[in-house]
Amino acid sequence: MSVRLTTKQLKKVLNIKYPVKITNSSLYNKCNERPLSIIFILENRWRLFGHILRRDSQIPANQAMSGYFVTEGSKFKGLPLTTLLVVLNRDLSRIINSNLQLKSSHDLEHLRSIAQQRDEWTKLTARILEAAEASQSEH
Repeated sequence: MSVRLTTKQLKKVLNIKYPVKITNSSLYNKCNERPLSIIFILENRWRLFGHILRRDSQIPANQAMSGYFVTEGSKFKGLPLTTLLVVLNRDLSRIINSNLQLKSSHDLEHLRSIAQQRDEWTKLTARILEAAEASQSEH
């Protein structure tokens, strides 16, 4: 479901018509809802990442993540690539008072050990979602 479709439906429920302008954040606050990007995309991204980390280290997804931090060869020139690990590191950096990051294979192994404990991983995911909501409400 797209964000535009959702906001359009919420405006219909609140009976907000064309000349009246309302920001998406105000609309979500009035309806006591969270944006779809937080609800679905962010939450499912971290659930999938935890699932991959709990699997065997020989599966292709784990090998690709481990290979990402190998610095052999020449450095890439141009704009920085937006990879899954870059996005996950950005999500981790939103958490206040946390030293968690995803910039090396050591960090990946630390997150892998957290993912093995499902209750700890669930708490981490909840903290990431709270931080994302807080940063979104500031804008």
